Amino acid sequence: MPFTIIDGDDVGNKVESHLLSNNVSGFTESSKMITDFIDALADALSSVSTAKVVSVGGDSILVEIDQSAIGELVEVLNSLQRPGVFTFSAGVGPTLRESFIALRMAKSTGKQKVVLYPDE
Repeated sequence: MPFTIIDGDDVGNKVESHLLSNNVSGFTESSKMITDFIDALADALSSVSTAKVVSVGGDSILVEIDQSAIGELVEVLNSLQRPGVFTFSAGVGPTLRESFIALRMAKSTGKQKVVLYPDE
């Protein structure tokens, strides 16, 4: 069964800027916003037939999904992007390794997108 790895874009930079400026309230607000968005994203994935959230941690989600529902998953993910607030990249592949390669392709080619392995 294929996997999807979803990962927040530039999350480390957003959080680190608060640490470097010694901004405790900014750090906690950013952390909460990221957590809330990831939790909402994981909940939204339950609307996709056959999608099973395997793991949620930090700014990442791992999903297992049937091949027949990948198109539906991509549509849902694309509709949940929030430019200027929180964006994410995702990689979809037949194995965990290949979904990670697809995620790296999404990140290295501009972020805020879903890439299928092999990139078509």
